[in-house]
Amino acid sequence: MPRLIAPIRIVQEPLSGSANFVDLYLRAYQPLGDYYYRHRAEVKAYLKWLRHRDPHGSFIAYDGNRPVGFIATDSRWNHGAVGAIHELVVDPEYQGRGLGRALLLHGMAYLRSQGCRICELWVGERNARARAIYQTLGFQENGRWGKWIQMVRSLDDLPESGELESTLALFT
Repeated sequence: MPRLIAPIRIVQEPLSGSANFVDLYLRAYQPLGDYYYRHRAEVKAYLKWLRHRDPHGSFIAYDGNRPVGFIATDSRWNHGAVGAIHELVVDPEYQGRGLGRALLLHGMAYLRSQGCRICELWVGERNARARAIYQTLGFQENGRWGKWIQMVRSLDDLPESGELESTLALFT
C-alpha cells in the first residue's frame, strides 16, 4: 500500500537520466498506450533534452529518496514569451492524491517568477485524466495537431504567493 502524500517533498532540481527517472517515466506512461517513448535510450535522451531546455525548471517529488513524480517546465519557450510545461509524470501508485496538481502549481509559479505570462502544454487527446486536471486549473484548449491538444492558461491569475504556499505546504 502506498504511503500517504504528507511525507512527499517537492524539490527544485535538474532532472537526471538515471534509471530511477527512466523507470518512473515508463511506469507512468505505460497505461496510456501511444503517448510516450518506449525505449530506455529514448527516454534517457528525452530527459537530457528536458534538463537542457531549462535546468532550473524542473521539480521532483520524492517519497524518501525515491522519485515519485516530476514536472519539467521551460521558461525560455518561444523566447520567454510563453512558458511551457513539457512533461508531468506521477507514479501510478501516487496518482489521484493531488501530487500532479501540486507539481503543476510549482511549475506554473516558477514560470511566472521567470516573467512568463502564458503557460502552454500539449496533452494526448485520449488522456482524459490529465486533460481534466489541466481544465480544473484553468487551462483551455487552444488547438490540435494530430493526436495532441494544445492547452493554454494565463499565469496572471495564479493564487497569490501566500495562498499558493499554503496549498503547496501539504506536499513539501
